[in-house]
Amino acid sequence: MNDYAWTGHIAAPLAIAVGVLACFWGYHLVKVILGIMGFAAGAAAGWTAGMALAPSQNMVGLVGAGFGGLVGAVLCVWLFFFGIFLLGASAGAVVAAAAFGGIGHQAEPILLLACAVMFGLLALVLQKFMIVLCTAFGGSYLVTAGILHFFRTGQSPAPLWFDYASPASPGLLGYVALAFWLILGLIGLGSQYGGSRRTARTTRQEAQPAPRETT
Repeated sequence: MNDYAWTGHIAAPLAIAVGVLACFWGYHLVKVILGIMGFAAGAAAGWTAGMALAPSQNMVGLVGAGFGGLVGAVLCVWLFFFGIFLLGASAGAVVAAAAFGGIGHQAEPILLLACAVMFGLLALVLQKFMIVLCTAFGGSYLVTAGILHFFRTGQSPAPLWFDYASPASPGLLGYVALAFWLILGLIGLGSQYGGSRRTARTTRQEAQPAPRETT
């Protein structure tokens, strides 16, 4: 088994676990989600930079990934609005990529970028709604991609459920994954909003003064 396969088998369960947390408790764990997202993005950038500097030295790539991951996590948590923008931008890229893949076309980079920026700006303006929306569907995407990894053994190692390298139809498995992503995202959206309403109701009840005893 090559290094890529081992990486996929390790990353897929982690993606499922993080996806479940984000999908159903993303708004309440938003700083944790931002930290994980920042670490993942920073680690990917650090690994790429390390391997570019020393292509044959995996240790350099690992050191770069660790350093980049820590920097990314700190930035996304410390600079909260920057993290919120990235959260929205990530969700926008996922939505655009899924839409292109669903119709069997290769995703256009300029449209992916435009959709990412639009979602990122909306996340800054409509924070609560967009945090819930992005974590619900972003989390469901991670769960779907993680599960799909184990169904695609021996096939294209694309981390997403569509193979964007070719404009061919994604096939039955791709459409099933798309439906699963949407349904799980809607369930997570309803669960987060339901939990927020229950929490707000409980807070209001606790804030009300106790009734006076009559004599």
